[in-house]
Amino acid sequence: MALTLIFTLAEEVYGLEIGAVQEIIEDPSLHYVPLAKGVLTGAINFHGQVLAVIDLPALLGFVGAGHDHRHVVLTPEFRSLVLMVSGIEKIIELDLSGLQPTPANTESKAIRGVVDLDDMMVNLLDTDEVFNRLENIYAGIK
Repeated sequence: MALTLIFTLAEEVYGLEIGAVQEIIEDPSLHYVPLAKGVLTGAINFHGQVLAVIDLPALLGFVGAGHDHRHVVLTPEFRSLVLMVSGIEKIIELDLSGLQPTPANTESKAIRGVVDLDDMMVNLLDTDEVFNRLENIYAGIK
């Protein structure tokens, strides 16, 4: 069993192990970043550190998805990114021993695997894949 943050991206349910979450913040003051475009929506001052804010639904192809007023700050071990999500639901104990492989049609969604939770499937977010996508997008910007 692992404590897991349950959140949504558009209509899909995702999970992120709580060890990757430093904090959930409400309505952060978003600052403009010159030349930022696409999924990099800006930056915030988080306890004296400047952190990039990433539109996770847009990065994973959820076009037109709304955003929660709360943002997820990842720990330094997970590259201290701030993730915008569609909705933050709850923190629960999730049995990861039942982790199933990613369905073939979800490879573009950065899913590490899926877990069945009360008649719904929770997609576990693959933070390494999220970071790899960001690197690929912004590798050529200087």
